[in-house]
Amino acid sequence: MSAFFQKAFLEDSKPRGAGYRYGFLAVILALILVGIFLPSQNYVSRMICPLMLLFNHLAFQFHWSRSLTIILRGLAYFWILFGATFILCQIFSR
Repeated sequence: MSAFFQKAFLEDSKPRGAGYRYGFLAVILALILVGIFLPSQNYVSRMICPLMLLFNHLAFQFHWSRSLTIILRGLAYFWILFGATFILCQIFSR
């Protein structure tokens, strides 16, 4: 396996304390709920950043099985690329 793949997908995360992990998870879920229940036409735009935070937080702050870690980190990296592309397209289309 390449060194990049091992470092990006298989290296053990260095999680912080339980207060940070679960507290920040609660903040992220609150952001998602606010994005869902506030009436607006920009539903997709409101959900990009909270989902980006959620996937990265789940992938890098909690311990999972090896296969689930690879899947979550792949999803997190994909969502970063998707979110950055979406945000930049929104900025430059104005």
